[in-house]
Amino acid sequence: MVISMLIFGGPTLHYFALALTIGIWFGIYSSVFVAAAIAMWLGVKREDLVKPVKKDDPAAEIEEG
Repeated sequence: MVISMLIFGGPTLHYFALALTIGIWFGIYSSVFVAAAIAMWLGVKREDLVKPVKKDDPAAEIEEG
């Protein structure tokens, strides 16, 4: 949407759409590169983010099939 505003918005919306585009790019950069590096620095692993399923839990059997 912002890219289309930047391209087709004309001179009235150009600088507004440019500011939004830059903000989106910095937000993506921050989310992907900075947050991932901080998570690695803190030692977060995939196993820490996934809740283990107990085999003797009857609710887990219902969800599986």
